[in-house]
Amino acid sequence: MPLEGDLKSLNLPSLLQLISQERSTGVLKIKRKNEVVDIGFYEGMITGAFFERGDYVERLENYLVKSGYLKQNLFEMIKEIYQETKRPIMNIILEDKYLSAEEVEKVIRFKIQEVIDEIFAWQEGEFKFEASSVIYPKSVLKIRMKTESLVLEAARRYDEWPKISKAISSPDLVYKKIDRPELKLKLADDEERILSLIDGQRNVEDIVGISGLGKFHTFSCLYRLQSTGQIEVAFAKPIPKKLRPKREFSMKKFLTPILALIILAVLLLEYVIGNQVSKKISPALPVLPRDSEIHDYRDYQTIFFYKYNRLPSLDEVRAIFDK
Repeated sequence: MPLEGDLKSLNLPSLLQLISQERSTGVLKIKRKNEVVDIGFYEGMITGAFFERGDYVERLENYLVKSGYLKQNLFEMIKEIYQETKRPIMNIILEDKYLSAEEVEKVIRFKIQEVIDEIFAWQEGEFKFEASSVIYPKSVLKIRMKTESLVLEAARRYDEWPKISKAISSPDLVYKKIDRPELKLKLADDEERILSLIDGQRNVEDIVGISGLGKFHTFSCLYRLQSTGQIEVAFAKPIPKKLRPKREFSMKKFLTPILALIILAVLLLEYVIGNQVSKKISPALPVLPRDSEIHDYRDYQTIFFYKYNRLPSLDEVRAIFDK
């Protein structure tokens, strides 16, 4: 099915529903400024999602380490195996049973939903559906998620987000557990996991990164724990500002003033050299002996010099006026 256009003419939920209804197989590519999203489909069901922000791409295996599913030293060993065998890293993780397929699938499903959540409200961006393309051709996992369910969940989260983000106003908030909460509740498994990550030092952004539950679900769990009095804000921990990329030095903005200075310098140099040369070339007329008789003849001496290329003698000057 040839499908290409702009999200201004066809919004994302409608676009996803259309691909689902047509039971299409391929990859939907969406680009907005420096953000690129790939969503894989098999017979209308979503098989994977890939989000690239500028130069930043979070690979699944790195997320598994960050969220604690894989220990760092174990991951280093897996990378050594990859260097020796060239087997895909995810294949090594699954085939050598470092993680179960169920554990990895759970994380992948969270990440797919997270991508759909992120782009759900996009109102601009170019899209193109590439029929018969495969998003992860070497993957040993065959993920199949109902598109309608993902869209409905993204819509529900979109409606709930203003309430949650108002209660958790910043990703740099640090929570602490309340020792004796007024309400003793039986928490859901995900809420228990989030509660176990709260240590009075990690901020919200840290917890999102290591929870393995995705941004919305982590915020949602924090919201429920806070609203039921299980946790409270300890303080706000400023997030270190990312180092700005070094700006490449460019001569473009200095080019015009530099050229102007060069031209001025050349003109000044020509003027100075010209004066020096003219002084050397123009011979100084020797001063004749002071003589009251020839005092008025100097102008004629000069004329004589330029005519005969030598100075006249006193006799020659006198001869001119004696005639």
